[in-house]
Amino acid sequence: MAAVLTGAMDILYENSVSAIEGLQARFHQQSDVFFMVSNVFDPRYAFLFYSPFFLSLDWTVGKKIMWVTVVAEWLNQMLKWALHGERPYWWIHETQVYNKTGVTTPDIQQYFMTCETGPGSPSGHSMVTAAVFYVILDSYLKKFGFVKKNSTNLIAKFVWLVYLAMLAIVGASRIFIAAHFPHQCFLGMAVGWLVALGLDDINQKKTNTLRYCAITAGMLASALSMYSFLKAIGVDPMWSVSRAIKWCAKPEYVHLDTSPFFSMMRYCGFMFGMGFGFNSESFRRFSSNKVPLTMRIICAVLSVGVCKVSEKISFPKDNMTLFYIESFALNAVLAYAMIAVVPNVVSNLFPSKHKKN
Repeated sequence: MAAVLTGAMDILYENSVSAIEGLQARFHQQSDVFFMVSNVFDPRYAFLFYSPFFLSLDWTVGKKIMWVTVVAEWLNQMLKWALHGERPYWWIHETQVYNKTGVTTPDIQQYFMTCETGPGSPSGHSMVTAAVFYVILDSYLKKFGFVKKNSTNLIAKFVWLVYLAMLAIVGASRIFIAAHFPHQCFLGMAVGWLVALGLDDINQKKTNTLRYCAITAGMLASALSMYSFLKAIGVDPMWSVSRAIKWCAKPEYVHLDTSPFFSMMRYCGFMFGMGFGFNSESFRRFSSNKVPLTMRIICAVLSVGVCKVSEKISFPKDNMTLFYIESFALNAVLAYAMIAVVPNVVSNLFPSKHKKN
């Protein structure tokens, strides 16, 4: 059974490599466009841009975005470890397919964004993008009355067509740079969409700080349990990191911030900070008042600015345990800052404009 499955996956990978070669050859002159798309829709911007921006403009939309981002990141890591997905840029060198057939190893190009270190399936870019933008589009379509029962609204249909086109472009960018196979992008889109659907009513649920801490602990425990289980059955959970280091064309292309443990510290830290932020007196006061658009825009600018500055912070990597602890703390602080600190600062700057609902 295992041999049959391996053979089927090799056929899928081999055909996908041909598609990657064709895509790279056809759109070589447009490579900068693909780099831009991969960068703009990087999962880290769900934490550092979309969450603070939309939370400041509309806290109900922002809170839902933060939840789907964290859950999508957690589920993505669990699935990556479970599915053991290859990445094109190293698979072509590790597989025996080309030795058996006598075909020359494909000439897949590597770029500065190619060498991600986590397993390849499902695509995190596709998964987080599908989840976050479903929340954004669905929330505002409902808010402005474009979603009604028993009606055929052309605007809503057009918006969802744009959504599908955007996911296709994001997937194409990941395939072009040889970071993912096509099926990994499709799987990411489907799971991300399901995550967004599953958390549709998250704003109606009361979640206190203790429960947020329990959820954080549960996510951390589940990830570490998966890690321990893989070790117990003889599978190296960090196998993909060694593959990335081995086959990346240039050492400086290897991205440590795409490693499984860094991702784990990011979503756990963010959830931990959310617990204290959403249950703070500052957030309760801010969310219960009618806040003028000017103040909300100022909050958005300040929150995104704080997150942007955080990207400049670099921790020493000589002690990886300390590095991960610092990453957890930074993400917890960022979540708390955008939820509680920045709105409180803006409220104090413009006290006369803060009105009770």
